Amino acid sequence: MDKLIFADDARETMERFMAVFPDATRDSYRRRLMRGIEYQALKKGVSQVTREMFIDALGETFPKSFDPMVMRFKDPKALAAMVAGQKEVDRAHPLVKVKRWEIAPVSIDRPVQKVLALMTSPRKKGNTDCIMDALLEGSREAGCAVEKFYMSDLTISPCVGCMGCEAKPLDTYCAIKDDMTGLYQRLLDCDAFVMGFPIYTSRECAQAAVFLDRLKALRTKDHMGKLSRKRKGALVVTWGWPSDDSYDHVAENAAFVLKLYGISTAEVVTGSGFWDAYYGKGMAELDREGMAQAKEAGRALAR
Repeated sequence: MDKLIFADDARETMERFMAVFPDATRDSYRRRLMRGIEYQALKKGVSQVTREMFIDALGETFPKSFDPMVMRFKDPKALAAMVAGQKEVDRAHPLVKVKRWEIAPVSIDRPVQKVLALMTSPRKKGNTDCIMDALLEGSREAGCAVEKFYMSDLTISPCVGCMGCEAKPLDTYCAIKDDMTGLYQRLLDCDAFVMGFPIYTSRECAQAAVFLDRLKALRTKDHMGKLSRKRKGALVVTWGWPSDDSYDHVAENAAFVLKLYGISTAEVVTGSGFWDAYYGKGMAELDREGMAQAKEAGRALAR
């Protein structure tokens, strides 16, 4: 293929876009973007790169979590309108969305009777908490016994990488003796585990990360066998950006981590649009249909 020639506005837009990245990663992202631009040129059979082609390459090269940055270059007017729309709550047409994922049924070798739930968000009665409560209500209606904990009520320290859990059998599972000890045993005893967390900076919140890190103590030769009994799982994940798939990959990663501990994610409910005026507690309830789907997810978890 002929060497690509950038139109002036395409080159200028690309350089402004690349300037956003840290020096350490700029070249890596530039290479990825160039592959996307080359694909656009090949698809169109041209060697002249227009600004429109560059914008198309952005959408195909970067994951949805880059949408806020991409929109600054693709459609700044639409971005400005989106920002303005979040300044005041429109209860007739709210900009929040609660979505239940379509997931193939997950079966385990016994009825789901005991559900353990962990809310890692520090905001009690916040939007993550409201959605989880709807899900748990569905599980209770289906006959499950539900035990729910808030990380903010517990003392759970971060993993310190001491590898004490590998050195010798520990009745407390981990060398750190805190409230995680009780959660280990409850996790092993439950039939289904529900975890809720918000996304603040493109990943699970810090409290959720601490919990997931501390699960490492179960993947040792002394306790690994206890993970062989399959458990169902459910995730409730929320974020501010008003797009209902921007951070799906964070939920997917959490489901992957939980699978390492014998938990097969059967339900995922996400919430989006909790930004600015919509950050208020209970805004998730504005999406009545979505909240009903969250409740149905809880019923389905019990099947």
